[in-house]
Amino acid sequence: MRKILIINKYCPLHPNAGGAEINLKETFSRLGEKHQVYLLSAMFPGAQREQTYQNINIIRLGKKNSENTIRIHFLIIFLLRRYLKKIKPDVLYEDVSVIPFFTPVFHPHQNKKIIIHNFNRKHFFKSQRFVFALIGYLAETFFILFYKKQNVIVVSQWMEEKLRKYGFKKVKKILNGVDHSLISEKKYSPGPTVLFLGRLEGRKGIDLFLKTYPLVKKQIPRVKYVIAGNEFLFVNTNFSLKEYKQKYKSEENINFLGFVSEEKKKELFQNCWLYVVPSRIEGYGISVLEANATGTFVLANDVEGLRESVKNRQTGELINCEDAELFSQKIVFWLDRQKLIPKEETCRQWANSHDWKKTATETEKFLETP
Repeated sequence: MRKILIINKYCPLHPNAGGAEINLKETFSRLGEKHQVYLLSAMFPGAQREQTYQNINIIRLGKKNSENTIRIHFLIIFLLRRYLKKIKPDVLYEDVSVIPFFTPVFHPHQNKKIIIHNFNRKHFFKSQRFVFALIGYLAETFFILFYKKQNVIVVSQWMEEKLRKYGFKKVKKILNGVDHSLISEKKYSPGPTVLFLGRLEGRKGIDLFLKTYPLVKKQIPRVKYVIAGNEFLFVNTNFSLKEYKQKYKSEENINFLGFVSEEKKKELFQNCWLYVVPSRIEGYGISVLEANATGTFVLANDVEGLRESVKNRQTGELINCEDAELFSQKIVFWLDRQKLIPKEETCRQWANSHDWKKTATETEKFLETP
């Protein structure tokens, strides 16, 4: 039995948790059956300071009434040495989500492994206020400079190629899995429904999706848009979700649900006709696989990461979502059950080929490498 200390911005229960936290939960809940797993992450309103969740011992840092999105980076940098002495882990596992914790600089002799899901680079400036975009861009630049000698896990081919191009030598690709309990039959809602699920910010392309509504409605008057996810705190001032909500407040067929539970997420996937992923960048796209598990066809932006998780024209279609006219036309085209029903089984088979057990096994082996 080994002691593993994970550091990550969020825990899987944090309201801003995303694909990185799904990977963390699914991987280390399994490893936690054999090893002692600890996680340092951000406190959030209503959370316990310490909690054991699915075999992961979570220790939350920060203010009780805050989501601590920025504060957590400083807290972990300053407090990590204390927890290393207290827990005495056999391996430190740094989960890099935008801003790294610079463990090679502050803890050069600690046995450590790193996982990074994707680079955002120029896409920061399309989604966040300039000062935060600049911080994120510089943080990724520092990652490239300081982490080249580390053992690094990536979740996609494009990130492996990117890191090797930057001079990284010890890179291991370990694919995401999918929750097989999602594998189920479609239930199609009575009317044509399009689902968006993710943080409401520019990198996820929520603005690209909302631009299609008036164009799609002209051709399918009863179309329904369902939007699930929290608004991102540091969103670019060029994109105002409030303006969109004000514009469409009289529209009964646009529903903003906010954060949804895992049970609700499965229900949304089952009931929607089409799932859209207009992200400007993705590590791999776990939600694509989750949608496919329910037999749901995906319309996705033709960008890095999604090119790997979407089997074009089989489990989804890759298009240029920046082109509102094209995006709208494709939504209209695919809102046809006669076209979608024959795709269902292929979608489920593709999702079923991704297995979190395999992800956990490969991660465990990687943690043992010198």
